[in-house]
Amino acid sequence: MAEDLESFVKKLQSEGIDAAKAAAERVRKEAEERAEEILACAREEAEKIVQQAREEAAQQHSRARSELKMAVRDTVLRLRESLGRAMSAVIAQRVKEGFEDGSYLRKIIRDVVTAYAHGDAGRERQVEVQVSRDMTDDWVRDVLKDLSHQLHQPDNTRVKAVLSRAGFDYRVDGATIEVSPESVTEALLEMVNPNLQGIISEALTGETA
Repeated sequence: MAEDLESFVKKLQSEGIDAAKAAAERVRKEAEERAEEILACAREEAEKIVQQAREEAAQQHSRARSELKMAVRDTVLRLRESLGRAMSAVIAQRVKEGFEDGSYLRKIIRDVVTAYAHGDAGRERQVEVQVSRDMTDDWVRDVLKDLSHQLHQPDNTRVKAVLSRAGFDYRVDGATIEVSPESVTEALLEMVNPNLQGIISEALTGETA
């Protein structure tokens, strides 16, 4: 009877140990599976975070490039405007100085009137040149002498000091061509500005505009 009891106890112990081992094994496997799930989730979340960070970095880089391009464009525009104003001021000053120089103005009048008159060669016209009333009588007579000699029609040529501004007007057959510091400056700027834009573009990009 004692042996049967001892056998029974040993059997219970053996079964209990086996059950405990089986339970422990199940717990271990469940823990490992849970750990794998947690690790997989962590990896997936980390990949999402990394991808999101990359997308945000790309967006920031794109925004930075766009902002930089806009800043460069605005700077170039301001540079062009500043250089344009400076060029306008320089040209306007030079033209003003030229028109205040009696000898230079005489040459301009002679060249302009002669050029227009030669365009109507063979036709005698009444030519009138109006200049600033600040010009002296001697200067007016010298201009008249120049034009009479160039046009070969002294009887049809007049020079009058009647204008309230610098420069001169060339009048023929009722039509008037105004040559003033403002009109000359405007004409020069129209010729200079495209070249100026090209120079700026070439300086900034290294390429001819």
